[in-house]
Amino acid sequence: HMECPVDRNMEITAVTHATWYGAPGPLYCGPKKNPEDFTGFWDYMYECNNPWATPPETCDVYPNQKAGRYDNTVKIANVAGRTDVEGCCWWGR
Repeated sequence: HMECPVDRNMEITAVTHATWYGAPGPLYCGPKKNPEDFTGFWDYMYECNNPWATPPETCDVYPNQKAGRYDNTVKIANVAGRTDVEGCCWWGR
């Protein structure tokens, strides 16, 4: 069994082909730039196409996005208790 070493400085954003309403954004990873860095959750109910807002909002996380956003206002831990995505760039491999 072979294992790749963890690269804590790697930054990657995947591509998504999801097009349904509120489909999650692409997986991403990257180093913690400061101790307060953390990840939140994907809010699939968020209405991002809101041209009447001030300032106007558009869905811009991925092409053809209909709704949703990353909500990083609160820390959300994974099952291992981590609240960041440092060193997690090999998901789905």
